[in-house]
Amino acid sequence: MRCFFNLVRGDEVIPDPVGIEVEDIMQAHAQALRAVEEMREEIGDDIANWEDWRLEVVDSGGRAMFSIELT
Repeated sequence: MRCFFNLVRGDEVIPDPVGIEVEDIMQAHAQALRAVEEMREEIGDDIANWEDWRLEVVDSGGRAMFSIELT
């Protein structure tokens, strides 16, 4: 299944136009955790600028599967 990792804060969305192919929701969750960790490493001390943002994982139909807070 293809899932997309959108960055979301309130009504603001930074969409993932490509997504990734995963076997199941467990693999999608593991990939999302890795993506969040990489973002935190890149952001460093500026993590406060990402307050209220979350990584929302959606399926190819746009239905939310789960989300992870960035801060």
